[in-house]
Amino acid sequence: MPPLSRFHRAGYWLRLARLLVAAIGFALLVLPVAAGMMFTLGLLYMPCQDDASPAAFGLTAEPVVVEVPGQGIRRGYFFPGDNRAAVILPPTLSGGRGSRLSVAALLNRHGYSVLTLESRRCAGAGPLTLGYAEVDDVAAALDYLRQRPEVDPHRIGIHGFSSGGATAVMAAARLPGIAAVVAEGHYGHFAAETLSFGRGGWPVRYFELLFAGSVRLTYYLVTGFSIDRLSPREVIGQIEPRPVLLIYGSREVSLVGARAQLSAAGPHTQLWIVPSAGHGDYLQVAPEEYPRRVLEFFNQALIEGD
Repeated sequence: MPPLSRFHRAGYWLRLARLLVAAIGFALLVLPVAAGMMFTLGLLYMPCQDDASPAAFGLTAEPVVVEVPGQGIRRGYFFPGDNRAAVILPPTLSGGRGSRLSVAALLNRHGYSVLTLESRRCAGAGPLTLGYAEVDDVAAALDYLRQRPEVDPHRIGIHGFSSGGATAVMAAARLPGIAAVVAEGHYGHFAAETLSFGRGGWPVRYFELLFAGSVRLTYYLVTGFSIDRLSPREVIGQIEPRPVLLIYGSREVSLVGARAQLSAAGPHTQLWIVPSAGHGDYLQVAPEEYPRRVLEFFNQALIEGD
C-alpha cells in the first residue's frame, strides 16, 4: 500500500502542475488579447460628451442639422459671421456639437462663420473610427456651408483638435474644397505611434505583440477598416498647395508624429510647437500668441488670399 499511495500522490502533483501550466499559458494568451480588445472598444464606444452651452461663451447659436448621405444626421451649431469665410470644427472623439465652443467663440468674434458638429456617438451613428469615417461628416458639413448665403464657398477652412485634428488633415486631403487647415495635437500614424513599443525582452515583447494584434483585429471587426488608414502622415502632402498649420505642445507624446507630418508635407505646411504645453494646453499656455497665430493663419488663407 505505501508504494501505491506514493504513486497516487505523485499523480496528484503531476496533474496539479499540468493545471498550473495550462492556467499560466491561458493567462499569457488571454490577458494581452483582452487588454487590447478593451482598450480599443473603450475608444470606439466612448459615451457622448456634450454639456457645453453656446450662451456660456457669449455665442448666439443657430441649431442646424447636417445630413451625412447613408449615415443619418448630425446636429450642429452654426454661428454666422460677417467676413464671408467659414471654419468647420469637427468634434474631438465623442464630443458633441458644443464641445469646441472656445475655438468657435474666438473665430466668430473675429468675423468667421463657424459650424460645429456632434460626433457619431452623440448622433447614435455607431462607433467612432478615430478620424477616418468622420471625414464623411466633414464632407457633409462642407456641402452644407456651401449653401449658406453668409459663406463664400471658396473660403471654407477647418480646425480640428486631437482625433479631430487627424480628421481635419485626412478630410482636406480628400476634399479639395477645404481651403485651409489648422490641426492640433493629433497622431501622425495611429498604429505606428500607439502600437509600437520599446525593445523589451521576453515576456514584455510577447505581451506587446499580442496587445497590438488584438487592437488591430478589434478595430477592423468593429469599423470594417484597417487601423493603418489612420494616417494623416501618409496623406498630408496631398493638401498642397493649400496651407496647413500644425500645432503641438512641446510636452506631447504625439510630437514625433507632428515632425513626421512636417517632413511628408509640402512647403505650405508649418509646425508651431508651443513651449511647455501639453495636449490641448495651447491657449492656456500661450493666451496671446495662440489667438494671434490662428487668426493670422486663417486671415491670410481665407480673407486676404485669392
